[in-house]
Amino acid sequence: MKKTIVILLLISSLLVAADKGTVLRSVVLPGWGQNYAGHTTRGTIFMGLEASIWTGVGISYLQAVFNRDDYRNLAMEMAGIDVSNRDRDFQDDVGNFSSSDEYNDYIRSLARYYHPDDIEAQQNYFNNHSRYGADGWNWSDASSRNNYDETLRVSREWFRRTTYVAAFAVVNRVVSAIDASLLDPSEPGVYTAIDFPESADFSSVRFTVGARF
Repeated sequence: MKKTIVILLLISSLLVAADKGTVLRSVVLPGWGQNYAGHTTRGTIFMGLEASIWTGVGISYLQAVFNRDDYRNLAMEMAGIDVSNRDRDFQDDVGNFSSSDEYNDYIRSLARYYHPDDIEAQQNYFNNHSRYGADGWNWSDASSRNNYDETLRVSREWFRRTTYVAAFAVVNRVVSAIDASLLDPSEPGVYTAIDFPESADFSSVRFTVGARF
């Protein structure tokens, strides 16, 4: 996500340098195009929204990282396992089972369930899914495991919120760009127009939405 945002901003900056337009300015920084067109109040509103959005992104990301550090430390100190570079399923299993032995017993039961009449298939399933050695863990107490599980869940929720809040930055740019195109009729972009009748027959009122190229 970070690389995508940086690339988009670089591309937009180059386009602005070539075009000098209000619309592209608003794509780079919402409100910049409005200020450029002389509508400072609108520009301030869009810039304020942008600042609020990225403040929210920063807060959400920090909360996610803090909780991530907490559950990683808990796993290392209280269960003897480093979950830093583990996939999502592995991290979940560490929180769902008090030890890797308990997890392996669960895998044995699954192997018997999936292959009730095939001992060799049962063994292959167990060998492929069981966890020993560096993949083993043993929680010192249930409270620590529950705390890990909750902190893991909270960290993931904050990371999701970071993504959701960042998505508003895209929305803010789209709205700001459309608004900038409406402010400057010389710019390419979306425009609207309303034609009122000369008589009292309002059935002939015409609302037009189009695009300038």
